[in-house]
Amino acid sequence: MVKIPKEQRRYCPHCDEHTEQTVKEVTNRSASPWSKKARKRQRKIDNGYGSFPYENPANRSRGGSNPTSGKKDLEFNCKECGKSWKPRNAIRAAKFEIER
Repeated sequence: MVKIPKEQRRYCPHCDEHTEQTVKEVTNRSASPWSKKARKRQRKIDNGYGSFPYENPANRSRGGSNPTSGKKDLEFNCKECGKSWKPRNAIRAAKFEIER
């Protein structure tokens, strides 16, 4: 289990210095319907591609199994400037908790 403290002293790219920041997990964010991935999927559905829309999700990747843990989408909010930013490398964890 990955435990992250709610308040951390981290580098803020907007202030260009280390400041106190709060962390929260971003949830319920829907993807853009016009992204490249969505357009490709819609093209396959429209044209017909085997059993594409209803394939077995366990067999999506050809080599090896799919990861059972998801990448957590974190957002840091700087207390000095009030701006939010997201780290480039997401944390992969099956169980994730933000400590108070």
